[in-house]
Amino acid sequence: MRCSALVVWGVVLSVARCSEGPGGDPMFEIHRNVTAVLGEAVDLICAYRGDSQIFGAEWTRRINSKRKSKGLAGFENGIPYARTGFSIPVSMTNLTVRMEVLSVDAEGEYVCEFESEEEYYSNSLFLSIAARPNIQIQLTTEMLNGSHYQSVWCSAVSGKPPPRISWSVGGRPAPDYPFTITVNNTAHTNGTSTLISTLRFPTHLQNEDNVTCTVYHPTFSDPVLTTMRVETYMTPNVSVKAEMVERGGSEFWVVSCVSSGGRPDTDISLVLNSDEEPQREDRRDSDTQTSSYLLPAAVYEGQNVTCVFGHPRFTHPVSMVTTLPSFYVSGVQWFFSSSGNSNSDFQDSGSVELWEGQNDVVIGLRVAGNVPRYNLSCSRWGYSTQACTTVGSPITTSEQGCSSTSLETMISNPSLRSLTVPPTVDLHAEDGVIECSAAGGVPAANMSWLLPEGVSEASWFNFTSPNGSYTVRSVLLLPACSPRERAATCVINHPAFVKAERRSVSFPVCARPNITVDSLTGWENGEEFTEVACSVDSLAPAAVVSWHVGNDGRFISSQSQLEPRADGWVSTRSSVRFPSYLYSGQNLSCLVEHRSMRAPEKRTILVEHRAHLMNVSVQRQENSPLWTAVCDYRGPSTSVDLAWLLPGQTKSQTSLELEQEGRFLKARLTYQFSLSRHEGQNLTCVYQYERGSTERTVHVPRYYISAVRVQNHTTPLQSRYSGETIAHRLTLQENRQNQRILLRVEGSVPDYSLICKRSDGSLVQMERDWMLFRSVVTEQDGGLYTCQASFYHHTATVSFQVDVMCEDRLLLLVSLVCISSASVIVIVAFITCWACCIANKRTQQKGQEVLSPLTALMQEPGSPGARKPAIAEDSNQYAQLVHYAIVFEHKSTV
Repeated sequence: MRCSALVVWGVVLSVARCSEGPGGDPMFEIHRNVTAVLGEAVDLICAYRGDSQIFGAEWTRRINSKRKSKGLAGFENGIPYARTGFSIPVSMTNLTVRMEVLSVDAEGEYVCEFESEEEYYSNSLFLSIAARPNIQIQLTTEMLNGSHYQSVWCSAVSGKPPPRISWSVGGRPAPDYPFTITVNNTAHTNGTSTLISTLRFPTHLQNEDNVTCTVYHPTFSDPVLTTMRVETYMTPNVSVKAEMVERGGSEFWVVSCVSSGGRPDTDISLVLNSDEEPQREDRRDSDTQTSSYLLPAAVYEGQNVTCVFGHPRFTHPVSMVTTLPSFYVSGVQWFFSSSGNSNSDFQDSGSVELWEGQNDVVIGLRVAGNVPRYNLSCSRWGYSTQACTTVGSPITTSEQGCSSTSLETMISNPSLRSLTVPPTVDLHAEDGVIECSAAGGVPAANMSWLLPEGVSEASWFNFTSPNGSYTVRSVLLLPACSPRERAATCVINHPAFVKAERRSVSFPVCARPNITVDSLTGWENGEEFTEVACSVDSLAPAAVVSWHVGNDGRFISSQSQLEPRADGWVSTRSSVRFPSYLYSGQNLSCLVEHRSMRAPEKRTILVEHRAHLMNVSVQRQENSPLWTAVCDYRGPSTSVDLAWLLPGQTKSQTSLELEQEGRFLKARLTYQFSLSRHEGQNLTCVYQYERGSTERTVHVPRYYISAVRVQNHTTPLQSRYSGETIAHRLTLQENRQNQRILLRVEGSVPDYSLICKRSDGSLVQMERDWMLFRSVVTEQDGGLYTCQASFYHHTATVSFQVDVMCEDRLLLLVSLVCISSASVIVIVAFITCWACCIANKRTQQKGQEVLSPLTALMQEPGSPGARKPAIAEDSNQYAQLVHYAIVFEHKSTV
């Protein structure tokens, strides 16, 4: 039965609680906790369900426990109204409104009030603001100790509550190795925060071409995924090949180091057994990278050459070696045939017998060896040489015919000629082209260039004259300009020269580019943005501009524009734009690279985030009984709305000072008041702007002075009637100078004014808390003194009696006091002894008087013979009987 009653009681309580509605108050229908998203609208629901007739209703916002804002929406005299950002309420009893959430400052407690004839009805709800973050992602790259790194920055900007970020690579969470994740969370003054997560990894250690940033936030129905495409590396296939070419009448080996299918480019170099730097030519065909080196065949005959390939995918450089062949001619055999003679056997003898009148005689020669080509000539002693056809491919055995009557043969190598003619050397520059020539030489001259870094190789041209001489020309494109004094040198080697001939030409020096950096700040949707532009005017080609931020030089993306000009100059403008708080307090650098500069130049600015700032303070005014409350504002505005919200119905006497400082406005609102008016209270300064309001509160201290006390030794002076201490007295010595009385003020005041007066109203000289008696003290300095400590309206006083006494009088007074005290002690002792004696004597007499009637009571009535015999008074037995009888009779009668 008891359990059933408890169940019924629980059901009744549940029904009663449910009937109260969302707010828990049966008179109201209200949602107490509401969450809104910044930039969206939210419904504030509050309806009165009571029976009273409502004449007025409004929404207000509670600023603190004692103050509320003005009406936001409601009904006044039956007419509906609504401030900016609020809709008109539904009805007088239903204050439900729609509110546009324009600022995080809108978060707080909102009160709905209903007015009837009898009383006010009110309830409140709390509005929480959530800000949806803005997601940004960017990629930066850097080289560190020869390794290429990539960093992906994922930013969730201005979120509330703080967002959360995770990373995935190839659809899986990013592993700890080789990825590193750093997180930076920045809190803003408006209650929002920015979370920046950075995923960093070495490019050569990961194979996925994209990474995904996932942002979690309560304002998102689903997590937001943002994918960034990143670079990946592929292992190249490498090979080496060699082939022989003829240039300028000389043989050269072309050694080609080939890398195909790799990413990024392979670092290719050639290792030789000598210190000579060979001519190099790089070319790319689709995904194949080739570096070709030109080596003189005579110099590198039979030597090993090594191609070295470096790539991030290689754990160590890959080397491939090839050996260049050695050439030789093993021997020459000859034969001859004539008309009607078919003898064509090869002979080793050095003569042949010819018959006079023979015709169509053919002498055949056969050369054995592995030379790629050779020159064959036949001559008759004392006559000019007759050249034979040159074989242009490597042979081991070949046949070649010469029509001649000579019986002598000769095999000659191109580098060994019997005829030597020095060439004519010339170097000239015209129309941007440098031409170096060695004309009319036998054999052909060997020509090379000594070129500064950054200048491309030359083009070669060989010509053979009808008279058998050779002309070698090389053309070099003259660069438009050079960042410094540089020159190219043409070197000509020839057997007829004792030493190599050199011809040089200087390059013109470039005009340095003009670099300017401009910055601009602006506001957009309540956020301060910074835009920085870097402009570079330079000779063609255009300069390369990049942006870096922070001490670690992180790369940030930018936008660039090129504008060619008729005078050969190019204007390059690169700009970046970002929220100011993102890089606030960091250095932003514009890095400019151009071939006219020896090294890149940097221009740096400091990024500052200057949101509107407010500061309030209270201070005392000098030489005035008033205090001043100061409200300072600084922000990017052209006008400002500042006001002091004061307790009660106080009317403020304020003054506003404005000062323009560039793009910012400085304002100071001052309010003067007496300390007694606002002591211990809070004063609030409010800044109103389009997106809401900002408040700053300052507390006015509360002071007190509890007492002023004399620190010198004093004796209390008491009232003769009540015994209470009415003053204190102290003694100064007569005829002595520079005597002082120290006072102490107790309380919480920072300072005070201390004034002391005599009973006649004259002032006493003071030194801070000391009363000074600099002159000789006389009896006239004695009397009643009053000292008062004051701090504005707080005061406290103390009064004390000052006695002036010489040393002889003081000694006499002490003696009299001692004698008087001793006399009083003696008199008191005598009186005490006398009183004790009198009291003792009276006690004995009274005992005898009491015993007489008691003794008579012991004589009982009866005959004489029946009476007890008389017993002596000194008998102990009788004494005991008498004592017993007295006690007994006394008790019985009582």
